[in-house]
Amino acid sequence: MIAFTAHDDVTQLEFTSVRSRLSGMRVSAFVVRNVMIDSGFPTSADELRRWVAQHPVAGAALTHYHEDHAGGASVLRELGVPLWMAEATQARLAAPTPVRFYRRFSWGAPRAVADFTPFALPPFLAAIPTPGHTADHQVFWDAETRTVFGGDLFIGVKVRIAGANEDPRAVAASLRRVIALEPRRYFDAHRGALLNPVVRLAAKRDWMEEMIGQCERLFADGVDDATIARRVLGADRIGRLYTGRDYTMENWVRGVRRGSGGARADVNPCAVPQNRDIP
Repeated sequence: MIAFTAHDDVTQLEFTSVRSRLSGMRVSAFVVRNVMIDSGFPTSADELRRWVAQHPVAGAALTHYHEDHAGGASVLRELGVPLWMAEATQARLAAPTPVRFYRRFSWGAPRAVADFTPFALPPFLAAIPTPGHTADHQVFWDAETRTVFGGDLFIGVKVRIAGANEDPRAVAASLRRVIALEPRRYFDAHRGALLNPVVRLAAKRDWMEEMIGQCERLFADGVDDATIARRVLGADRIGRLYTGRDYTMENWVRGVRRGSGGARADVNPCAVPQNRDIP
């Protein structure tokens, strides 16, 4: 199912399925001046195919390789739509790795994408590396309208859980980079259009920096990661159960402990709704 919302020159395509709704998951792609940002998830392929047949696009740009964002790229390739993606994204899509059951249940299994027609981003749109959620994560910046298409950079202010290789420090640094642009509009793949985007992004940055500081003080006292997670972030029994310990608060703490050497690219696609604590 695709639900459509018009935001002046931007069309939001919100993808859901019966399974994603049961999981409380939904994700959006956006079309701006005939360019599609992201492509939905694998099990929405037929809906995407029908939409593109009726609304041809000049090209598509992907924020990162996760199947809820790049899952429709194989359909776009089949339809002859040119694609832009970072080199690291291209490598992951050419040889996708198996994903756990909860991801397959919500989004479907990722499909390989190779030998696609490259898309040159138009002059109004720039890709800005924003690692942390994944190493390959990009946001797209429309300087003419001061609009950010943010992929999974935001998701929510207090996202307390993380994949095993996510880097909270890098996320905070990426937030600072985007805040410095002073965007008037911000489109988040899971939250849609953000009201007062600089305020919301700054709130997330501030919360993350406070949590990182608390973790660092407990690191210095020799406290273990599991205890720190409980003290600083809370209990995440639902998240551990739903993801099979794949996406947890303890991972968030471990990511802080590792430092900010750059997130690797095999983290999970979305936070579990019960643990997002989004205002």
